[in-house]
Amino acid sequence: MHQALRAIGGVVLLLVVGSVSAAVQCVNCSDTQMYSKARTLGASPTAHIVWNPANGAIKKYRNYCGSAPNVGGGNGAKSEAPKAGNETNAGCTLQTEEVAITSDLVDMAGQMSLVWRGTNGTFKSSVTADVGSTSFPTYLPGKPTAHDFLLDGSLRNQLLDLASTQQIFQMNPNSSLAGPLSYIAGHLDAYFAMTQGIVITIDIVFDDGSKVQVRATLGENAVYVKDSARDDSGHWLPDRSSNPQDYTGRWYFPPGQGPDMAAFIEYMRSLGIPISSGAANGGVITCSWNPTNNTTTCVIPN
Repeated sequence: MHQALRAIGGVVLLLVVGSVSAAVQCVNCSDTQMYSKARTLGASPTAHIVWNPANGAIKKYRNYCGSAPNVGGGNGAKSEAPKAGNETNAGCTLQTEEVAITSDLVDMAGQMSLVWRGTNGTFKSSVTADVGSTSFPTYLPGKPTAHDFLLDGSLRNQLLDLASTQQIFQMNPNSSLAGPLSYIAGHLDAYFAMTQGIVITIDIVFDDGSKVQVRATLGENAVYVKDSARDDSGHWLPDRSSNPQDYTGRWYFPPGQGPDMAAFIEYMRSLGIPISSGAANGGVITCSWNPTNNTTTCVIPN
């Protein structure tokens, strides 16, 4: 689904760029200041969009040289702002007029403003997506876990695809940004015209409580955050690696976490890590690298 969204967004983006320049932010600007901001962008054959992320106001202006629209607009007109009072600046007497803006951009500016305020102007946020109730037919009658995400490429791609669509935000309806983010992800054509990227970190929580983290820049494929996988007790699950040293560490499983320990041991075995019993402290699994043979071995309690 997200592939289609991006394809549509890409086509519309070309149309948008053909008629307007990239949107320019003017934080906390009045209408007069937005007008002045547009004038600093100079004469251009395309219109300029200026928007205020603080309140969602958005306007479109056309700058041209001379007394009629587009006279000299694309034929050597200078892009710098003219002197005060519209004095001639390098042969260009800049004229500026406000023109109508499409409703989709007005709506998008309003939603982007909600994100701006909700992220303190960073356009970076995090959400939690609980996939415990999601059906995964290949795992029935059970449910996949973070272990499976790391080992099963098909499952991993399925969840990354999901995280690249607006559906991922609908799984966290209690988030104050769920609505705006869902809207923006579903209207990528207007979003691209704003030029402001939104980066979302998503904690995907599985049925057993284990989780992984992915990062999504809206309009692009979500990617897995390296070394972010945790089991349901919070233990780090190493990523698959060609470097045995990446599997080194100490993991403590206190009383009551026997099933988690067993699952961890089986996971390390599935990665090809040798497992041996030893005189380790109770509940502690130690995985050490041997530089002589470039092998990491995990020692588990007797």
